[in-house]
Amino acid sequence: MPHGRCVIYSFAGDEQEMIEKAKAGVLPLMQAQPGYLAYGVMTQEGKIISMSAWASQAEAEAADEVARQWAKDNIDATVLERFVGEYVWLDIGQQ
Repeated sequence: MPHGRCVIYSFAGDEQEMIEKAKAGVLPLMQAQPGYLAYGVMTQEGKIISMSAWASQAEAEAADEVARQWAKDNIDATVLERFVGEYVWLDIGQQ
């Protein structure tokens, strides 16, 4: 079963700018990592929820390190919660 990575950040500033920065900066990094399956970002009331899916736990953990460094270098946000774990179930539908 695939593994997931989820990080919840708090941030102050322009939400749209944060979304555009993540899509332009971190998305290509995630797509280039081994085991990449999916990546998405949601925002709500000053929070960013970053979620991704990976073929294995090791790949999810490696991607977490890449994303952690990117966030540290590129956005002004505070990690509220971070976890990596195996999906109990995951359905990625056709687009």
